[in-house]
Amino acid sequence: MSATAQGARRMPPGLDRLRGRIDAVMAEAIEALRTQGPEHEHPLIGRVYGWLRHYLDCDGKRMHGIAVALSHLACGGDEDAILPVAAAMQLYHHHTLVHDDIYDEDAARRGWPTAHQAFAGWFADRGGRQEGDGRVFSGGAMRRGAIAAFAYGKICRALAGRLLLESGFEPAAALDVARALERHEFFDNAAQLKDVFHEGDEMPSPQACLDNAWLKTGRLFELCAYAGARLAGADRRGTEALERWAGQSALAYQLQDDLEDLNAASEKGQGRGVATDLLHCKPTYLYARAKALAEGRDRESLLAWQAGRTSGLDRGDIIAILARSGALDDCRSEVGRCVERAGAALDEAGPSLRADWLPPLRDFSDYFVSPAYWHRPLAASRPAAALLA
Repeated sequence: MSATAQGARRMPPGLDRLRGRIDAVMAEAIEALRTQGPEHEHPLIGRVYGWLRHYLDCDGKRMHGIAVALSHLACGGDEDAILPVAAAMQLYHHHTLVHDDIYDEDAARRGWPTAHQAFAGWFADRGGRQEGDGRVFSGGAMRRGAIAAFAYGKICRALAGRLLLESGFEPAAALDVARALERHEFFDNAAQLKDVFHEGDEMPSPQACLDNAWLKTGRLFELCAYAGARLAGADRRGTEALERWAGQSALAYQLQDDLEDLNAASEKGQGRGVATDLLHCKPTYLYARAKALAEGRDRESLLAWQAGRTSGLDRGDIIAILARSGALDDCRSEVGRCVERAGAALDEAGPSLRADWLPPLRDFSDYFVSPAYWHRPLAASRPAAALLA
């Protein structure tokens, strides 16, 4: 990782410019939905549409959309033309996070209330019947909030599809990207099912955890790169190089995400709380490596924690074992190797990619795992009730 990226205090200017342009496209699409969408005057439906506006304010960096745009530009494409597709892929990613927050029962993301929590509060304030207690949900308001959030996620998904299909690209190319996105749904849901299957069960091997990190994160970034390249008419060599670049960059990010779960100063620690993945015993590469490396009582403690036998243990004890075992250092090293593989993919692309766009592609990989990304101050959130007023 470059010293410049390590010491940077903000997003590289070239990436930040693309971020701003992608946000502008999303803002226009959101406002059209809010003012013209089906049943937009309904008191709940209008609020569900309007909830999308908070997404523009919660300090996300639009890395999926930027990956689309950079890939397109590196293959000689036009920036204005690709922005709706970049926005589409960003909204698609947002819908997966909305559903992920429900699965994980997260109350916050980047310090802002999650959609299901926000709408549960709104329904609780309205009163009404509270059916749902003791069945699947903790109460009627939570059941309705989860339903509203699931619908919100599906609306984001539909808005993404509309932006893609109305982007103005040659129909055959746009259809190829749409088909690839639909196919990705199988992979994304497979990753979610594997995650929940392994909670409290036998921890997969480190390699199996890496494979699932690719399913959860790497593959969607590869699809972002494919979309940008395909819509620019790129050759196979350039497309495959960009897919490897994006996938390895994203895998580095996912591994760094596991490390930042332990850091109160990180985006994850600030926004969701410290050690949330550890408390749920998520099947991560970091934990799997610790189990493989730890010995004696440390290994017994990891196995007990994994099985839910937490008496006499707290998350601080487990974090100490992760460090003593060498798993933290090993995970950091793997982050670096992923970034190196991302750069090597660009080196191997040859003339298939424009040389003037290679530096921004490298900036992307470096920034994604840097303190500038993970330890940036987050935008102050507003209470859910104010956002839904």
